[in-house]
Amino acid sequence: MAHDHSHAHHHHVHGPTSGKRLWVSLAVTLAFCAGEAIAGWVSHSLALLSDAGHNVSDAVALGLAAYAVVAIKRPAAGRHTYGHIRVSTLTALFNSSTLVLIALWIAIEAVGRFRNPEPIEGNLMIWVAAISVLMNTVIAVALAGDAKHSLNSRAAFIHMAGDALSAAAVVIAGIVVRYTGWLYADPIVSLMIAVFIFWSAIGIVREASDVLMEKAPPHLDPETLAARIGEIEPVCSVHDVHVWTVGEGRNLLSCHVALPANHTLLETTAIVSRIEKMLHDDFGIEHATIQPEEDGLCRMAHAATVFCSMEAHSHSHVH
Repeated sequence: MAHDHSHAHHHHVHGPTSGKRLWVSLAVTLAFCAGEAIAGWVSHSLALLSDAGHNVSDAVALGLAAYAVVAIKRPAAGRHTYGHIRVSTLTALFNSSTLVLIALWIAIEAVGRFRNPEPIEGNLMIWVAAISVLMNTVIAVALAGDAKHSLNSRAAFIHMAGDALSAAAVVIAGIVVRYTGWLYADPIVSLMIAVFIFWSAIGIVREASDVLMEKAPPHLDPETLAARIGEIEPVCSVHDVHVWTVGEGRNLLSCHVALPANHTLLETTAIVSRIEKMLHDDFGIEHATIQPEEDGLCRMAHAATVFCSMEAHSHSHVH
């Protein structure tokens, strides 16, 4: 039986669509970063300087997310057989890695302030941070919709929402310093900001790495998928299952499906179509490559797992 590589193409782009919002948010964030950094330097507030540093990373995130809006729309061509969808994953990984470094820098500076506390201007610290709360909240709300479907947009959203919370903490520290004179409130808040940045960044690093490592999406268990395919008559067995995502919610699957030897090409095509429809409707898999073959002729069909051993399996089949 010849290999019938049938593909189900469903062109649903779940990536960020509000490119204009991202560019406007980027411009506003850059302008505020400059003002906050100056205010932090004048007031000697590490909390403001650390928040400005976090806002710079947010500006990078917004810029990369905006670029990804354009990049992921480029069609597949040449050696880019999947197009440029993974640009958003790469930018998210770069952005989150940068965040980790920023968090470490803030923590180191905060420890230094514990050893040698410096007087700060509480009023300026409060007003600048209050403006930051408003700005970051507005931007986060604007990006909330796209964050549901795009890793890169979610990274940008987490940045902005996190900044709103961080700035609120700076306001609290400013009030404490203003009315009590307790200078340690500033480095304490800075450490809290550093911990939050590090925690949120690690989550993005992990998710982006999973995509680049071709790991199955969390909601798509390969063995469950194989079992569901096996329930479709007259499938005999399912093996050599691969499930992965190229990014932006576009999930793919490939597998071998063993069928009885007496099926015609027309009947086989109909079975493959049923499998593809089930995968799309029940699991949201946009693109499936189903390789039908005669039952018992593939060496992997007798393995105790649905997975493929890359070292032992050379995809050599007798037909």
